[in-house]
Amino acid sequence: MALINILIALALLGGEAMDGYAPRYSPGVMERVVRRRDLAPAACNISSADYPLGTWVYVWSHNRHILRYCRVADVSHPRDVARHQRTKRVIELGYTEAQSLCGDAAMQAPPTACPVTVVHLQVSKE
Repeated sequence: MALINILIALALLGGEAMDGYAPRYSPGVMERVVRRRDLAPAACNISSADYPLGTWVYVWSHNRHILRYCRVADVSHPRDVARHQRTKRVIELGYTEAQSLCGDAAMQAPPTACPVTVVHLQVSKE
């Protein structure tokens, strides 16, 4: 039901949805990135090839049927952007986010074992 509500908001507010896969960082790496960037704590942090730092997106896990609101805390290196987009690696998850969203079976599997939908809503700043 939550995903349906987000997709309705997408239709009404505008934005985009991307289907793809979510590889994961090694344990502790995302936490170090967040500390190095001096970012406030967030329940869910991701890396993106498509959105700038600080962007908030919804992530729907096809494996676990969980919807999370996540902050872009890291971005793909410029030399990796085209490869990430070509291979449909729409986000990269921190290790703990991957455990929650992908499930245990996907943790040692290729990124295709963690299919996700990423939704970015165009929210007006009035």
